[in-house]
Amino acid sequence: MSNGNNEDQNKIRRKKVSSSNNTAKPSNNSTKSNSRAKSRNTNKKDKFRFFRLTGIFILAVLVVGAALGTGLVFSSLKDVQPVTKALLDEKTYQTTKIYYANGDLLSNAPSTNKKEPVDLEDISDHLKNAVVAIEDERFYDHNGVDIKGLARSVVKTLLGKTQGGSTIPMQVSKMLLTSTEQTLPRKVKDIYYAYEMSKTLSKDEILEAYLNNFFVGRGLIGAEAGARGYFDKPAKKLELHEAALLAGSTKNPVAYAIYNREKLDGSETKEELENTLLFYTNTTDDSWDDPTDVELNMVDKLYYDWKLIGKDTYDQLKSGTLIVRKAVNNPKAKQRQEVVLAKMLELGYITQEEHDEAVAAEIVIKLPKTEDTVVSSVQDLIESEVIDALMEQGHTFEEADNLFRNGGLHIQTTIDSNMQDILEDEYDDNDNFPGNREGADGILQPQSAMVILDYKTGQIKALVGGRHIKGRKTLNRATTPQQPGSTIKPLSVYTPAIDTLKITQADSLSDARGGYQFSQNNSWNPATTTAGSGYMTLRKALAYSSNTIAIKTAEMLGDTYEECVDIMLDYLKNFGITSLKDSKTGDINEGDRRFPALTLGGMTYGVSPLEMASAYGTLANNGVYIEPTIFTTITTYDGDLLVKSTPEEHKVVSPEVAYVVTDMLKSVVTEGIGGSASIGGNIEVAGKTGTTNGKLDAWFVGYTPYYVAATYIGDDAGKKDPNTQKTIPRQGVVGSSGSAAKLWSKVMKQVHANLLAAKFTAPDNVYFAKINLIDGGTSSSGVSAAFINGTAPRRVSSQQTTQTPKEEEKEEEENNDQNAGDGGEPPTNDTDEGTVTPPVNDNEGGTTTPPTDNSGGGTTTPPADNSGGGTTTPPTDQPVEEPTE
Repeated sequence: MSNGNNEDQNKIRRKKVSSSNNTAKPSNNSTKSNSRAKSRNTNKKDKFRFFRLTGIFILAVLVVGAALGTGLVFSSLKDVQPVTKALLDEKTYQTTKIYYANGDLLSNAPSTNKKEPVDLEDISDHLKNAVVAIEDERFYDHNGVDIKGLARSVVKTLLGKTQGGSTIPMQVSKMLLTSTEQTLPRKVKDIYYAYEMSKTLSKDEILEAYLNNFFVGRGLIGAEAGARGYFDKPAKKLELHEAALLAGSTKNPVAYAIYNREKLDGSETKEELENTLLFYTNTTDDSWDDPTDVELNMVDKLYYDWKLIGKDTYDQLKSGTLIVRKAVNNPKAKQRQEVVLAKMLELGYITQEEHDEAVAAEIVIKLPKTEDTVVSSVQDLIESEVIDALMEQGHTFEEADNLFRNGGLHIQTTIDSNMQDILEDEYDDNDNFPGNREGADGILQPQSAMVILDYKTGQIKALVGGRHIKGRKTLNRATTPQQPGSTIKPLSVYTPAIDTLKITQADSLSDARGGYQFSQNNSWNPATTTAGSGYMTLRKALAYSSNTIAIKTAEMLGDTYEECVDIMLDYLKNFGITSLKDSKTGDINEGDRRFPALTLGGMTYGVSPLEMASAYGTLANNGVYIEPTIFTTITTYDGDLLVKSTPEEHKVVSPEVAYVVTDMLKSVVTEGIGGSASIGGNIEVAGKTGTTNGKLDAWFVGYTPYYVAATYIGDDAGKKDPNTQKTIPRQGVVGSSGSAAKLWSKVMKQVHANLLAAKFTAPDNVYFAKINLIDGGTSSSGVSAAFINGTAPRRVSSQQTTQTPKEEEKEEEENNDQNAGDGGEPPTNDTDEGTVTPPVNDNEGGTTTPPTDNSGGGTTTPPADNSGGGTTTPPTDQPVEEPTE
């Protein structure tokens, strides 16, 4: 068997050849054998093919990646600069500069306790070691970039985890040479600069640059500022536990700031608050809560019992323009401190005993007592506006504040240095403020504010927010709402009236008290500020600031009380007034949706001089409102544009309507009670006086063909006697609105001293007719008045226009609801409603009937020669008399 088998196995297998008629069939064994051989060959080929394709793919990726990487590197490094110690010192010591409109330096940004660079030898060794331990433990070994740390950062980033990886030189690059952008080109630059830095600077020089520029929270930059800002000591004297706190804050300066801010709760002791008080400006735009009764009671204790604050601070805290907080230890900062100390122990910078003592050490916050430099209100406003603009770019408040103070920015303002000097000089002169006195709180009264704008651009050219300002962040009366009195009338009443193209400045109404269309106004029935015994045109009513005619004119704007209110509110909003309290819910007497607020200026909050100037500037600017701005550009130290001011603008009324209102406002100065505002030099002035009850607030807001300005005078409200704690009564402004008009004129005469004579330019669609100021009819001996084509005086007058002497300092409007019934009884020929019987030809609304060929809507074709010639017999039942002012 075996032999046979062996023989079989040794036989040569041959292929059987069949006859020609048959197809040869392989045996089963042969087929299987061939199949296995082929399969092995195919698998080998497939396996090699996969490796080949994978290799080709990887090679392609590497080639493409190298190409892209090379392109990225070259594009990132195209504008790099040599790194030297001189360059880093320049960046470290740079300050934000604020410039006048002409390019001259206005000031440097304030930086108290913000950034104080010092030499490395003046910084505690504890802080140096803590920073190296937690930020870059191989700092003394690498050449600017820690490859191991960078690789670990890349891996963790790919896994979705955050990891630093930036060395101290790379962070110096980010702080001083590049930016905080999270982009690959910035990272490439940081790596490049880190390598270059390590070639040209010593380790100590790099560490010094870092320690003078790292952010430690609460607006503090650098070791010295951090040490003084948190502990009121120099960086050289920092103890281990304090140094670890500062070093720990670098991971997240907002979250790991050494203290948090908290409200006063009334349980604090003097010792707790002696070195932990923080003060912040409180405005309507801020997110601070208004002070509670508990906080206000604590303010009294801070001032009277503990003597921890001064008069100015106390006054601002009580008035709500400043708020107080206390600094308390941040538990997150403590946790981070212990991480830093553990790392220092691990690397051998401290012993176990030093570690334990630092962990157990009490953290005592001691804020420095700082004295803010006295600056003008304009600098405070620049600071506020710039920080707001930076926050609109995506920065947090702390980032924006830090950038403003320490970012080396160049801020180009709109302030004209000559105008600002003029304004500040006049505000230093107490003779410009009749009744000048020092209040019980040490602050001069009356207070005042003035703003000058270029209304063609919206640029603020000069601004003063108070008299004898004693520090930064004091009350800025130029941006604080004040009761506007009659300065509101041109905006809320007369502009909407002229804009109807049905009412003209020649329309004549009774100035008698009462006789109103709406029952609410008859119930209110405020006192008249003119004679109250006859008729006068809207032109004269505005020139002499008639309250009754302002109300009656406003009633002609709509069919209902509510519709008239809506129209007046809409115009004020379009004029840029943001301080309106417009609510259709609740008590109507608590908001501004009422005639007393909108026609006579008895508003809930009032209007700021800045917004009032901007609103009047709209009329001067052909009816186009431009948002006021105080800077044009913000750039980096090396010229990169960060912010460009683009003030919002919109049309409020047509140029024709704006001009007619301007023509009426000119009459306030040339024919009415605002003559003190004239500036001579053949330069026209248009404007309006304003006075509130008891002359507590006095205004003049006016403009020329060049500029618009608003002047406000009045005692500060809500002041308390420090001895009795009783509210100090406000006193009336001596000279009333005449004092404001005289100050306005004194300033604007100097502003316009070297300017050419100029008049307001009338649009093509405006013509002039002479009118009688009493009945509004055309009269060859009348006063020239502007009309829009398609509108005209409603009658021809037979009366002789007589111009009475102007009473420039006459007390004007009494605008509060409490004045109802003041001013004497109505004329004896009043009806039951208190109205004067109008002339027989009067149409409704108190205006005279237009000529019979009038096309309707109260308009007529103007006389061909604009002379207004012709006369008619005046009405016989009611003589039209000019009241005695």
